[in-house]
Amino acid sequence: MRDYWKKGKLLSIVGGIVLLVASGCKLDNEEPLPPAAYVSLYQASPNSPDLNIILDTKVIASSFEYADHTGYLRFFSGQRKLQFGPTGASNIVVDTTMKFEDAKAYSVFVVDTYEKADLLVLNDDITGPGEGKAKVRFLNLSPDAPEVDLVVTDTGTPLFTGKAFKETSDFVEVDAKKWGFSVKLASGAEVLLSMPNAILMEGWSYTIVVRGYKTPPGGSDKVLSAELIVD
Repeated sequence: MRDYWKKGKLLSIVGGIVLLVASGCKLDNEEPLPPAAYVSLYQASPNSPDLNIILDTKVIASSFEYADHTGYLRFFSGQRKLQFGPTGASNIVVDTTMKFEDAKAYSVFVVDTYEKADLLVLNDDITGPGEGKAKVRFLNLSPDAPEVDLVVTDTGTPLFTGKAFKETSDFVEVDAKKWGFSVKLASGAEVLLSMPNAILMEGWSYTIVVRGYKTPPGGSDKVLSAELIVD
């Protein structure tokens, strides 16, 4: 999320959202903000070119790269048209209409290979964890990986099991601390990935995303990897 802000790509998103808000209310301190949902966007298509994000026919961001993550943005609630297409071109690869409810939170992932690009939409639980706890969920977005488990490395205890492509877990509460995780094949003991320094802070919610190719096609550097993102 922070890398995406640093690259400056969110300037157009921020401008678009401000214009949407400003067009729906008076600019004074007494007017409440219009009803809005909170929507985060993540680009997990490993062979996709940079994408434009189009909201209700308006390009709100360009050059949305593989593994970019916006964090939560405010969208007007109600029916919204959301499209993705390659930056610098006019064609659309993903076109959908979604209903966003007021004060609800959503995570939207661009998934699969570019030729089969689709959206995975998750309804996010934004209730806070208990004292001394964090919340975490596990999501498999590798288009060629089999079912995988997330295991606590030190103890071998599975935290989440048997997640196939595009399958996510519910959030679970865990102690807020530094964790060591391993991603393993669900069908055996083979370790595919290690996350030795996953820091989960008290009161925060996270998603661990497995992405990329288990067996990359020729010329691709999008190898299997995992990322801890803040929800």
